[in-house]
Amino acid sequence: MNTPHTGPPRVVTSIPVGAKPLAVAVDVQRRVFVTNSGAATVSVIDSSTNTVSATLGVGSRPEGVATDPQFGTCVVNGGDNTVSMLDKSHHLVATVSVEGLFVGPPPPVTRVAVDHQLARAYVTHRGSARLSAIGIGGQLPPFAPPFSEVPGALGVAVDPVSHRVFVTQPDLDTVSMIDPATGAVEATIPVRQQPTGIAIDGPRHRVYVADSGVHTVSVIDTATGGVTELDVAAVPVGIAVDSRGDAYVTHVDGTVRAIDAASGSVSATLPVGSQPEGVAFEPHSNRLYVANSGEDTVSVIDLAAGGGGPPQGTALTSRASGP
Repeated sequence: MNTPHTGPPRVVTSIPVGAKPLAVAVDVQRRVFVTNSGAATVSVIDSSTNTVSATLGVGSRPEGVATDPQFGTCVVNGGDNTVSMLDKSHHLVATVSVEGLFVGPPPPVTRVAVDHQLARAYVTHRGSARLSAIGIGGQLPPFAPPFSEVPGALGVAVDPVSHRVFVTQPDLDTVSMIDPATGAVEATIPVRQQPTGIAIDGPRHRVYVADSGVHTVSVIDTATGGVTELDVAAVPVGIAVDSRGDAYVTHVDGTVRAIDAASGSVSATLPVGSQPEGVAFEPHSNRLYVANSGEDTVSVIDLAAGGGGPPQGTALTSRASGP
């Protein structure tokens, strides 16, 4: 779906959810899943009505969430080092323990991404040096998933074209690129300070990285290995990409900034709730869903009228870097 943009994007509503929402994911049934890290629950939002249709109990301190059109939903729980595996009807079909792999301190921080074609869920953990790969095919997931050595792994995203896995490493100011066939690190890519959130635009060969230690978003060209930087004028946290290739970045100042894919510049700044974290694009409604961890809400941004007017902001600047 590639809905034309005819005017500026706008916030259309704010939806109350559970305590301290962190991550957001959408599925093919137009549902939006939000992890409530302070409530051990996941809120399910019906995007056609923008109301909470279900509240699902999961593990302690759910932090990451991803969906798969065949399997269902994967929720990683940083408080008890487990992954809750829910089918498409929201039934808990397995709880995968990864306690033997993840150690602290520092406190666990986990994220998850799914490769739909390879039927795998990739789980990171900042408190260890590992990226776990959990099978989500016809059989129940294994108890002890295989893993790759990735020091300080946090944000994770899968390239839908190459199936490579990209992992942010805030403590090292790098992004690691993982070969899905071998689990080996193919390249370590320098970015700016404290990379956290990450999103991939597969058709345009771009990886967007939120450099939370500065005011930039690093953009990795997966075709050439080059890295460019965009000054977004505020500390970035989470990133999502829409069907046009435009990127949307959450910031600690309570805003979302839109990055125009064609010009490589900030085209809009939208006020949302307090302490926005995760963000996801729902293609059927052409909307963004933003988790506001500081006020227990989700902001809904309508993009159907977005993108009008001249771009505002600073264009991308090149840096010599790459795999």
